[in-house]
Amino acid sequence: MIGMNSAFGRSGAHDFKMQRFSAGILMLFLIFLVYSTATISEFNYESWSAIFAPIWVKIFSLISVISISVHAWAGLWIVSTDYLKPPALRNMFQLIVLLVCLGFIVWTGLIFWG
Repeated sequence: MIGMNSAFGRSGAHDFKMQRFSAGILMLFLIFLVYSTATISEFNYESWSAIFAPIWVKIFSLISVISISVHAWAGLWIVSTDYLKPPALRNMFQLIVLLVCLGFIVWTGLIFWG
């Protein structure tokens, strides 16, 4: 068995807090994106890449992708433990979700710093 018996290891309350915290970061990132795209004069590749050129935006974007992964992992862990009763199926699903989340984080890092 893979042994993924908890989402983040502590408790459901901890996972709930992690989801709310990650949702807050994602809301801030959404506000930033809406503001950034609303204030550019011409929407093209150069202006879009200029938004993401500063290092703080790259870091904020990476933190946002990590937040999406944390949020997705916690939510899908809860769904899998509620609805996927066979342990092998549940563990396989959780492993796939974990690998996809980690893949998105690595992919984002490669896009910004690759």
